[in-house]
This record gives sequence, C-alpha cells and structure tokens, in this order.
Amino acid sequence: MFTNFFERSFSILFSQLFLSAFVAVLPFLGGCSEDQNPITDDHGREAEETLHADADGVTLEVNGEEVYRQLQESQSGGITLGVNDEIEVNVVFLNEHGEELHLDEITGADEDDANEHGDEEAFSLALSDYDSTIIEIHLSDEGEDEEHDEDGSHLRFEVIGLKAGTTEIKLQLLHGDHPDFTALLIPVTVQ
Repeated sequence: MFTNFFERSFSILFSQLFLSAFVAVLPFLGGCSEDQNPITDDHGREAEETLHADADGVTLEVNGEEVYRQLQESQSGGITLGVNDEIEVNVVFLNEHGEELHLDEITGADEDDANEHGDEEAFSLALSDYDSTIIEIHLSDEGEDEEHDEDGSHLRFEVIGLKAGTTEIKLQLLHGDHPDFTALLIPVTVQ
C-alpha cells in the first residue's frame, strides 16, 4: 500500500513536471514570428488599404460649377434642372480635409495588385433610389470627354428631367462589387 502510494504520487508529480516543462518550452518551438504573423502583417494590410478609396465626401459639378457638396455628415446644394433638360454631372470625391481624392492614383498605386484584380476592381458609380418618373439617369462611358478630365479621376453621369417634381439620388463609389463610399441622399428638383 505504501509503495502503491509512492507510485501514484510519483506518476502525478512526473506528469505535472512534464506539463510545466512543455508549457515553458512552447513559445520557443517555431511558430510564426512577429514578421510572419498574419494577424499583425502590416505589409499585406497596407497593400490592401491602397486599393480602397478612403472618401469622406463628394462634390457634384455642372458646367464647371459646384452644385452639391457633402463632407462627412454636412451637405449643401442639390441638382436642379428643367423638364426635358439633359445635364452632365461631374463627380469629385473628397478626402477628410475636403481636398480632391484622385481615384486614378489609388487604382494605379500598385501595378501588381491592379493586374491581379483586373477590371473588376476598378472604381465606378452606382446611382439608385430615385423616382424614375421624375428623372432619368445614364452613367457616362469612361472614354467620353477625355479632354475635360485629363487625369481620369472623375466620374460622370447624365440626368434628364422628365416631369416637374423632387426626388433624391443615392450615390455610391463602388470598388469592384462593394461600395467604398455612400453619399447622403442628394436632392434633385425638376422645374
């Protein structure tokens, strides 16, 4: 009985020592270093962040004049046109300081990433939630009016007034198939 007690105590003691030694050595057994840790991999995250537009606002211009501005949660202006009028609206996205955000610099920041993602990762506009009985909207083709926009960083759309009334447009900057920026609802008045 005395021997049985020592054998059992010794095996418990040996198991506890082995477990303690294993836990103490565990941090030194390979694994990921801080440079290889995918959770703290700054290099991959920086490359991914450069492919997204960090827009904090937007301006809309008609014939070179600003008609609407939103910076963060503050907005002013809107689109006004007559029945049967057709206007081209130039869209300029803004950074947190209210300065123009050059979309062409974001998409061209890393040529390898741009080639890897292809055209589906390009920036585009999405316009929705407007009353289609009051206005009609057409997205402008990228190649149109190149001399008006030499750097290719602006996006455009056309609005046609169908009948008198008011509506609102939901405008989004799409990056591939997801929005990088969604504007507040933009007021439109057709007179």
